[in-house]
Amino acid sequence: MSTLPTPGERNEDAEFVGDEPGSPMELSLTGHTVLDDHHQKVGTVSDVLYDDRGEPRWAVVNPGPMRAEHYVPVEGSYMTNEGAVVIPYAKEQVKAAAKASRDHVLDASIERDLLEHYELTSS
Repeated sequence: MSTLPTPGERNEDAEFVGDEPGSPMELSLTGHTVLDDHHQKVGTVSDVLYDDRGEPRWAVVNPGPMRAEHYVPVEGSYMTNEGAVVIPYAKEQVKAAAKASRDHVLDASIERDLLEHYELTSS
């Protein structure tokens, strides 16, 4: 379900999200619009969860008022020239993912469910 950016959508030397710890792209995900693999708006990044190495692992996406936030993997995402974060998943898949807890803490059992839901391997 991944997608590649269309020509002109990102800079030639733009990095995929999380390529380098501390990169400006990594530090500035919060507040950016999230688009799915068909460029439909999914929501806005409200928080980013990091792994033990300090690399972004999960984004918490807020779809808007009166809707629950969901966890979305950062891996495979990229930022457009306009500043939107494009994820390699369909909006429906994100809506069917585990809802984010209020404190955005991700326990091991929920993370396992998310890895299965997004068809990822643990790292």
